[in-house]
Amino acid sequence: MIFLFSLCLSLSACGGGGGGVGGSTTPPPPPQITVTIAPNSGTVLLGNTLSFSATVTNTSDTSVSWSVNGIAGGSPQVGTISVDGLFTAPADLPASGKVQVTATSHADSSKSSTTGLTISSDIAISLSPVSSSVELGALQSFHASIASSGKPDPAVHWSLSGPACPNNCGAVDANGNYTAPGILPSAPAITITATSVADPSKQNSSPLTITSHFTLQLAAPSSLQPGVTSAIVATLTPVPGSGPSAVLSWSLSGSGCSGNACGILTVITTQSAGGGAIADTANYTAPATPPQPSKIVVTVTPQADPSKQTQATITIQSGPSLSLLPPAATLAANHRVTLNVTENGTTEASSLVWTVNGISGGNSTVGQLCVVASSPCQNVTTRSAMQIDYIAPGAIPASNPVSVKVAIAGNSAIFSSAQITVINHILVSVFPGSVTLPPLGVQGFTASVLGTTNQAVVWQVQGSACSVIGACGAITPSGTFTGPATPPTPNAIQIVALSQDDSTQSGAANVTVSTGANILSLHPASVYAGGANGFTLTVDGSGFVPSNPGPGSTLLINGTARVTTCTSANSCSAPVNSTDVAQPSNISVQIQSPSGPLSNIVSLVVAAPGATNDVISLTNSTPAITGKNITVVEPTTAGVDNSSVSFDLNVAALGVFNTSNNACNLGGNPIPLARPASGTIAADICLFSQSGFDTSMAYTISGPGDVAVISKQPAGLGIIHLTIQIPSAALPGARTLFIQNANLDKTAASGALEIQ
Repeated sequence: MIFLFSLCLSLSACGGGGGGVGGSTTPPPPPQITVTIAPNSGTVLLGNTLSFSATVTNTSDTSVSWSVNGIAGGSPQVGTISVDGLFTAPADLPASGKVQVTATSHADSSKSSTTGLTISSDIAISLSPVSSSVELGALQSFHASIASSGKPDPAVHWSLSGPACPNNCGAVDANGNYTAPGILPSAPAITITATSVADPSKQNSSPLTITSHFTLQLAAPSSLQPGVTSAIVATLTPVPGSGPSAVLSWSLSGSGCSGNACGILTVITTQSAGGGAIADTANYTAPATPPQPSKIVVTVTPQADPSKQTQATITIQSGPSLSLLPPAATLAANHRVTLNVTENGTTEASSLVWTVNGISGGNSTVGQLCVVASSPCQNVTTRSAMQIDYIAPGAIPASNPVSVKVAIAGNSAIFSSAQITVINHILVSVFPGSVTLPPLGVQGFTASVLGTTNQAVVWQVQGSACSVIGACGAITPSGTFTGPATPPTPNAIQIVALSQDDSTQSGAANVTVSTGANILSLHPASVYAGGANGFTLTVDGSGFVPSNPGPGSTLLINGTARVTTCTSANSCSAPVNSTDVAQPSNISVQIQSPSGPLSNIVSLVVAAPGATNDVISLTNSTPAITGKNITVVEPTTAGVDNSSVSFDLNVAALGVFNTSNNACNLGGNPIPLARPASGTIAADICLFSQSGFDTSMAYTISGPGDVAVISKQPAGLGIIHLTIQIPSAALPGARTLFIQNANLDKTAASGALEIQ
């Protein structure tokens, strides 16, 4: 047995030699894994699909992962690819027009195959209308149609070009709605262009011409006595649906005068005169000394189109005069205005003649003159009436405005007149006329009621989507509107003002609720510069994308993206660093949606802290004080504060601290601190807040510095133990305890200490 075993070992040893007959050899390496993509090239239209397959050899695991331009699964910008290799081209053309599709072996991630793919575009854009003429301030809608065999992004970018651009060629919105300028440019030819967002090389244009067809009329007295004031009315009547600039330039001239020697002209009001017309009324006061020659020229030039300038000539006559007030008015049919006449010099005003458009006492066609407050109208029979009512006719007279004239009987050269514009019915205008608000946005509206002295209105919110209470927001009796939390469908709200004088007449403003991200408020909205620690900024608004499941919206602070948490579509938060608020400034805050669009910009105010504290003393004899500028910022904890957990610094309770047993007796009353007869004495107190006090905070006491905090120690549970030094010379009275944290948030416990 021993011999045989040794022999076996020996044979084994001999067999282990190299290269002998019957010796072992190293096996060859396995073949390399290869990945092949088919097709190995291709062209695909925007938005269309192309199917790829991958062949993996030399492994039983033939699965692959797909990527586009190195992005697993691709992206909307470069195209996406499914786990089965179905590539969907992006809707917008990439910058290079080419992408790379890669298949990577699951068995060996170092083995892959890549093929190039061309993204092509066959987009054609058509526009309607092909050409057009647009009146000043009018709206013209243009429509762009995209034709393609693919599925490109259908959006277009609208732009304007022409010699008057960019300052005076009008504006076009994202939907192709063009609004002509209110002022006629010297070169009125404009080109509107629609450019494909998917392929900016594809565009189409349409020419348009800005036109000016409004009219301008001027009503003025033919003559005036020296020093007399009279109204002059310029009426600009636009083409229906247009909106030329209503600005009118007034001037006086005369061959025998210059400057104030020609009189004084004061524009007093600009208002709607009905039917879209705009009445500009000016008071003209004739010069005290008639110029020679005595003719004055009043010139009115419209800013919208200076070529439509109009003029009136007034002759200044010497002698006594009459003045009629008001010199101008606008009245709805059957409404009234009271006119008062005053005598300038000796005019024998005891005998007056009143006319309307030359008709004594007026009539039902041009309007009637009545005894003041008489109803029904009582004709004025006495010639000594210094006050009368003018009642407008039931229909607009042929000559409008009408002229109510009062003159001395037997001396018609001494007269005064009032220009009264008659409109069919009262007109209610709402300002502003059109606004876009974010969800829950607040806007104040005002109403002007033309043609009556009764300016009262009833406010309403209307719209086809407003049948459910609150769906379109709400408005107060004073005209303050608060928008809904989400845009209604359709997104069109009308703010309506109903006249209390005539409930059949109303005015309206249009409100659109924006659908993108909008910031309504910041928490905190203001902080002090120089805080040592950062803080959380919370943004409230609408249209945010929640972080869960993500990707969510991103908060940009001074243009820099921050790690953001959006808990809902209405609230996002992100950190603000101490370096962001190191210096006083206004920091821009925006929300960016995952798809790229940005919200409105809201500023976080970083204010300089005051160098010193100021004391404002109020007494029974001086209960108020003026001339104090008080800067108030929010605590930096406002971004994380909520109704269930308070992070404020306010002192919730205070009391005496017993050093013998480390006990704090908290209460709500001021703490009396007795002064020693001589020297100093130490008193121990304790404070508590819901957010907790600690030793990093600064604790100071109001006054001339005679009473001071000399020690601060934590007492647990958010309680701080303070030791206060009180000298015998301390001033008696109430003291305020100030607490400030490292972020310069400061609170004051007014009258918390009583020095006795």
